[in-house]
Parts: sequence; structure tokens; C-alpha cells
Amino acid sequence: MAGGQRCRDGFRGRMLALDLSACSSARAAQVGGRRMIDRVLVTGGAGFIGSHVCEALHASGMRVRVLDDLSTGSRENLAASVESFESFEVFEGSVCVEDDVARAVEGCDAVVHLAALTSVAGSFLDRARYFSVNVEGTQRVADAARRLGVRRMLLASSAAVYGERPGPHSEPTSPAPTSPYAETKAEGERIMRALSASSTCDALSFRFFNVYGPRQSEHGSYAAAIPGFVARLRNKNSVQIYGDGTQTRDFVHVTDVARAVVTALQSPTQFAGGSINIGTGVSMSIATLARTAARLANCTTCVEFGAARLGDVHESVAVIAKARDLLNFAPRVSLEAGLRELFQLQPSSRKSLAS
Repeated sequence: MAGGQRCRDGFRGRMLALDLSACSSARAAQVGGRRMIDRVLVTGGAGFIGSHVCEALHASGMRVRVLDDLSTGSRENLAASVESFESFEVFEGSVCVEDDVARAVEGCDAVVHLAALTSVAGSFLDRARYFSVNVEGTQRVADAARRLGVRRMLLASSAAVYGERPGPHSEPTSPAPTSPYAETKAEGERIMRALSASSTCDALSFRFFNVYGPRQSEHGSYAAAIPGFVARLRNKNSVQIYGDGTQTRDFVHVTDVARAVVTALQSPTQFAGGSINIGTGVSMSIATLARTAARLANCTTCVEFGAARLGDVHESVAVIAKARDLLNFAPRVSLEAGLRELFQLQPSSRKSLAS
């Protein structure tokens, strides 16, 4: 979900409830020995990360509600999972519309706020829209969470808040954003701290590093490296690298990210508006990524180099000690295994790469 304009027919009557009697009843998560998390709202739940989070939440026994305007997400991303959902709600609406947010948040114990515009380079072209969706939208969701008694709110922040600093990056490092996108994420973290300080809603910001996996879009000028490489190598085409290829990234599989989200919702820990890195702690250069992907695709690597994209940092790798200590988090999917999975997707599944 990119939080774009409200759909023509608006919010009214656009809730899709899917109930399957064959499924077992959803079980609320127990936090600190008391019933806490039963129904979870996932904003941007029809998107790449959001759809995987929905699946993981359902598998853990929670009821799931989605708020998405479907501007970048799609019902197709949810279709594969809803067959097994006993209770699953999709609200078609925007975080930019107060009524949409209020109706979606009402009755939920927790909110996972993923709805955002996510392109670093694209943020330089439309600062106002990024601020509207990523900052004002986050504030709108936080206000509703405070007002309606939500017990926990998780925000998808980004490693981009660290800016152009040598890694590895740890959470005590003060944000130094170098793009409008990163600035909006740093501001979102401030909103989470204020929410925790001013209400009974415990908030946490996840600083996601480079998330990849099935359903990630390969299209557009600002597409991520991995889905672009996979799509081109599958067709025996050359890959395109922006910059000289020495820039490094920490690639974390989307199922590991979703698992971290579920663990945080179930945790008795009070996060008090803090932030946690979610990555692998392993860096890889983009050039090495291209060679690895080509090897798995049984292709000869042919690379086209282009100009570096505006706002791209040179080095990004996470310190994940805090995630390990507070969430018992450790990545389970290696980069090579994750890439192999993408190449092995059947032709009928390839559409699911695009959200």
C-alpha cells in the first residue's frame, strides 16, 4: 500500500470477510500471562511485506484485518493465504483518510503499520507526498491507536535512517537521514516514541534492512536489486547495477521479517517506543549479489553499469544483537537459499513476485 488517493467507492461496504468453517478458531497471543493480542490490523497488508506478515500472524493464531488502498498492493498477494483463514478482513482505504483509519483500527488489539511510500530516489521527486503518507499517515494511525485503546503498535522504519555512515549500524546511533524518505522514517520513529510516552499503547519501530522474497515488485525505475536481477537472469538478459557495484547491503528474507513482527507482538517486553534492527548482520556487495544470482540461474554474468541512484548509501549492514536479546531473533533463510527459492518459482507463481 502506498497510501495514495482514496478509492472512488470509498471505504463504505468494501470490507471483505472470509470465514472458513474448516479452520480452527483463532487463538489470542498471551503476553505477560494475560490475554492481549487477538485481532491485529496490518496497514499495507496487501503489499509485499504486509501479505507475508498477515500469513505469519494467522499461523500464530491471531485474527487479521488489513487496511490497504491497493495502489501498490494487490488482492492477489492475499489470495494464496486467505483460503486457510478462518477470519480475515480487508478494508480498502487509505491511511491518508481519517475515517478509513478509525474504522480499521477500531476493535484491534495491535497495529502493524507498514503502509508507506518506499523509494529513496523517488522521494526526492515528491517530498510533499512522502510527508503526507509516511508522516501524516503514521500520525493518523498513532492517534487512532491512542484513542481506541490499541495495546501495541509496530512501525516499519528503515535502515535508511542511518544515512551515509560506515557500518555495521546499531540502534544507539542517532539517525542521520540523507533522503526525504529516510527523513520520513526518522519522523515516524519519533511518533512511536511519543505514542508510548503519552498513552498505554506500547510502540516499537523496526529498522528493516534490505527485505527480499516472493511478491516483491521487479517493475519500475526504483525497483529493488534482487527482483530485478531474478527477472532479467531468468530471461538470460544482462543485469543492471546502479553505481560501481561495490556498495554493500544486508539482505533479509521476508519470512524472517514476518517472524520478527509476530514475536514482537507476542513479547511481554515493553519496548517504550524504541527501535530494533531487523537484518542478518551479513553484508554483500551488489556486484557479488549479481554474480551469485547469475550462478544460481546458470547464466554468464553480464552487467550493465548505470549512474548511482540519488540518495543511495554506500554501506548498509545491521548489528542484530538487540533483536537477538529482546526477540530471540536470528535469521533462518540464507541469501543463497532465498535466491534459489525465487528462481525455482513455477511460471504460474511468477506474477506473485509483483505486488
